[in-house]
Amino acid sequence: MSGYYQILMSESLHLIRSPFKIITLLLFIFAMVYGCKNGYELFEKQNNEINAISKENKASINEMIVQYEAIESGDQEKPRRDPTTPYWAIWNTPSYAFKHPSSMMVFSLGQAEQYGYYKRVTNWSSTFDSDLSEEIANPERLAIGTLDFNFVFIYLYPILMIILLFNIGGLEKDLRFYRLIYLQNITNAKWLFARFSFYFIITFLLMVGFTSFSALLAGVLKNELPNFINLLFTILAYILMWFTIFFFINYFGKGSSDQAMKMITIWLALCIVIPGIVHQITSTRYPTNYMTDYLDVSREHSNDIFESSADTLRMILLSSFPNLEHTQFSADTIMDKSIINRSVSGLVNVLNKNVAFKIESLNKDKNEFIKKFNPINPITVFQNQINSIAGTDYYAYHHYRRYIQSIIDEKIELILEDTWNKKVVNKEKYIEYVTKFN
Repeated sequence: MSGYYQILMSESLHLIRSPFKIITLLLFIFAMVYGCKNGYELFEKQNNEINAISKENKASINEMIVQYEAIESGDQEKPRRDPTTPYWAIWNTPSYAFKHPSSMMVFSLGQAEQYGYYKRVTNWSSTFDSDLSEEIANPERLAIGTLDFNFVFIYLYPILMIILLFNIGGLEKDLRFYRLIYLQNITNAKWLFARFSFYFIITFLLMVGFTSFSALLAGVLKNELPNFINLLFTILAYILMWFTIFFFINYFGKGSSDQAMKMITIWLALCIVIPGIVHQITSTRYPTNYMTDYLDVSREHSNDIFESSADTLRMILLSSFPNLEHTQFSADTIMDKSIINRSVSGLVNVLNKNVAFKIESLNKDKNEFIKKFNPINPITVFQNQINSIAGTDYYAYHHYRRYIQSIIDEKIELILEDTWNKKVVNKEKYIEYVTKFN
């Protein structure tokens, strides 16, 4: 044990006397601080925006209640968009689908900058509307300076380790006195392991301390402690992976330059080449323009719906929504085009859901295809794991889209049921709508 302690003390002196390594370590810490700062700012921005929208919704609801009171008292005539009809009453019921940001977003932006986190949901909405996708994608934001802890840790931490570890064992081989190590009654493997363990302890404690401090500031330890513990285990596994690789490189290395070249080559292969090859293969098999093709088909079929006659639309509506058979309008012999017009969104929603199903199925197949490369593509696996913990991965936004679709379906179901039953909306009924969608 005393020999191990002496090696640790000797390595600490070696680190202190290497200003280049100290500066590199400080730069890495600065990059982590900057990345977490970006994540925290986005977390705060999204929360503030959601709170502001919620306040606007309350004000809009109060205005509508005042309008209903004025109409019922006779002080105001009904406007052209008559709020006493279910269609316009539900249209004037503010309903937003929010994707409340996880405080773990501090550690990973993921797709948070690529997709929207709030949406005003109407009966004409779909899960792939343009307001759910930002104009600038995450790689472009990285190019202008927006990076996160996930990126810094996954891609820059191995570079830090290369700088700290490349000459361990290599310097002794360069100067041809590494055989003298055996005179100290310690094997080369144990000596190398002891020196590696010093940097392992230093960097892991640094990561635990830094992430714990950031988590404390963001409220993670209070609200999402299990996710934070999961993040720490992921960090530990990633660090162990690189230390294991570099240990064997140094153990069998022939010198500092040889070890440095092999380390850099492994980093390039795992972080750049393999993910790039997987991306190219995936893009070839699943071109990104499929979504545009499906949406074009959706628009064409929508035009067909709008050009159909009222009698045809009524038959299609009864076929698509069998529960309408028991409504008051279905029993009428007189056609009311206004009811049909206010029901058309139901048919468009069916069309949009079919299109969305094809898109989501394609995305599912694409993700399953990418997962087949996981054994040779560990960097992407760890990156996606951190995104998942932070609630900013593909599946988090997939669940969000499903939530949006559930609100759309609920709105259309109410519009069809109340419109075809010719219900008149008053203040109390409007409040029921508000309660249902808030």
